[in-house]
Amino acid sequence: MNEIKTIGIIGSGKMGSDIFNYLSDFNFNLVWFTRNPDHKAVLRNTYQKKIKRQLKHGIISQEIFDFRNKYKITNDLIELSDCDLILESVIEELDIKLEIFQELDRIVKPSCILASNSSSILPSELCENVQRKNRILGLHFFYPIAFKNVVELISSDYTDEISIEKAKLFLDDIKRFYIEQQEQSAYVLNRILLQLQLVAFGFIKEIGLGYKQIDIIAKKIVTEFGLFEMMDQVGHNTMHNAVMNYSKKDPDKRRYEPLLKELRHRQSLSENKTSYLFYDYEKEIFEVSSEMVNYIQETLKFTAKKYIKEYSEEYQINIFNLNKGLEEFCGIML
Repeated sequence: MNEIKTIGIIGSGKMGSDIFNYLSDFNFNLVWFTRNPDHKAVLRNTYQKKIKRQLKHGIISQEIFDFRNKYKITNDLIELSDCDLILESVIEELDIKLEIFQELDRIVKPSCILASNSSSILPSELCENVQRKNRILGLHFFYPIAFKNVVELISSDYTDEISIEKAKLFLDDIKRFYIEQQEQSAYVLNRILLQLQLVAFGFIKEIGLGYKQIDIIAKKIVTEFGLFEMMDQVGHNTMHNAVMNYSKKDPDKRRYEPLLKELRHRQSLSENKTSYLFYDYEKEIFEVSSEMVNYIQETLKFTAKKYIKEYSEEYQINIFNLNKGLEEFCGIML
């Protein structure tokens, strides 16, 4: 089995940058692609400052510095032609990802694995007009990578065993815990979290709590971030697209419509504003009885346990792996 030595990263946003910075501490040849020529120089200068500081303070040797200083940062996709693995991490829009995968299919070597970091788009959806369908899979990292030791490894019916095994070896090499998934069970961690977000959204409408207030209450269960704080950070457009994709796997799609409607409403308002976040227009926090707080927390805990059990049985995913993945992703410990 061919060893993965040269890795391409496509995307210079928050997630693409995090993937590059994490992998730069391992012994891979890295090629980092950004479409913006001006951004290329900024990324190069920022990275060189980092490794020069590491060399100055004895964190890395001169030999390692020389090796890492050869990493390429480019705005020319052809520079990725010799990669063994390419990790795509661009905006969560299918058309944009398809264009990238189709172009890569024409220029990279036959053995190269094309992996998407998408949080909701399936690998099979990226196979349109692509010859190497057997080399396409999902590697869904969670931000920030250094502190979220979990990756969802997602394969389609097209993906061959060699590509899956190479991906597993790669994840072992970079010391990442992973959960293997078929497309039916894809993005299971986000989908479990979404069930809690739906419950929390229901409480807001029924009880009149503010988004920040219910996040404070929910952090007893989801300790890493607020349920609505997370939506603000991800972005309402991306969140809307993800919820739409996840809802397709549920026979009762009506359950998702109230949250989808709210996300669409916020997107339309954001067109004329800098932002329209859940946290922007917070209601005055009022006192909530300890009984109500306990009821909300117990309902969220019950929901998490219910869907962990349900998805574990339906998709034949080890329940230990689901629990560990949720703990790493969002701090749920049950």
